[in-house]
Amino acid sequence: MNHVLVINGLDGPLARILGCDCARCTNGTRQAHTSASLISLNDQGEATHHVLFDIGLGVSDSLMSIPYLQGSRARLDWLCLSHWHPDHTAGMNQLIVSRHANNKRNKLNLPPLPIWCRPGTAEWVQQHHDFEFGLCELHTTGNNEPPGILLPPLPISLPDVTITPVTVAHLNADKGVDGRRPRYACAAFVIETAAKKAILLWDLDSSNEWLVNPQTPEQETAVAYLSHADYLFADTAFWQAKPNKTTSHPSFTNVQRYARRLQPRQTFLVHLSGHPDGRGNAGWGWGNGRWQAEARRVWQDEQLPGQVHVPAIGDCFTL
Repeated sequence: MNHVLVINGLDGPLARILGCDCARCTNGTRQAHTSASLISLNDQGEATHHVLFDIGLGVSDSLMSIPYLQGSRARLDWLCLSHWHPDHTAGMNQLIVSRHANNKRNKLNLPPLPIWCRPGTAEWVQQHHDFEFGLCELHTTGNNEPPGILLPPLPISLPDVTITPVTVAHLNADKGVDGRRPRYACAAFVIETAAKKAILLWDLDSSNEWLVNPQTPEQETAVAYLSHADYLFADTAFWQAKPNKTTSHPSFTNVQRYARRLQPRQTFLVHLSGHPDGRGNAGWGWGNGRWQAEARRVWQDEQLPGQVHVPAIGDCFTL
């Protein structure tokens, strides 16, 4: 059996801003929120299993363009949510209800869709997507573990694939529906096959210093597990770090430090934007091509490990 990781989207929550005249907003290239699909293939190249990571806006359109999932070949076996923010859950209605309708129309006898998320995310998603949750089978792990802890692997039915959630912090995502803080609700994911390892390190804020300087045995274990990946997909909303301030997402400055500690073979920048750094500053209005060119220049100057890229929707990586 072969496995591929397909990029469904790599844009931040405000992919385009109405009325903005920057180069990113005026570029007509299709955008979608950050998401990826792990697809298992048989010897004939047919999809036999599909795990989807996050379902923001535009992701369903991306899925319909994946060759392995077109038409009657489409399937969805698991949905994994990194957290509850709309840019990671807003497409649930379109995807889950259409799966349910197709199941009834064609009498496919599909089971309820398994969803994995942390309990704090489940509380929020159930509040906003209660109907969709009714069509699913919810799986949660742990309760309120702080950042830097490995959670038990997902109970997926693939003998040569392991998907392990890792707790991360993400500012206002870390509160319960009752407003209680902290209600840690976010996770990154480590995907391992017999041949390769990929890290989905989104969404998180810039306070996750444990990725560089772990302080507890649990964090040391997590950092070791995240290290030496073939592919590191890293949240990169800002270009420049904000001194003495925790930002809602990491900057490229943070990502450089993560890469130096974790030593991935290839680093991919995702959750990109052209707005958080502010008009007139580096990062403002940058399209993905500019992000990649500037990142590669710094990567070479700083002699960081491996290579850095900005992926595109539809890019496919062998696992």
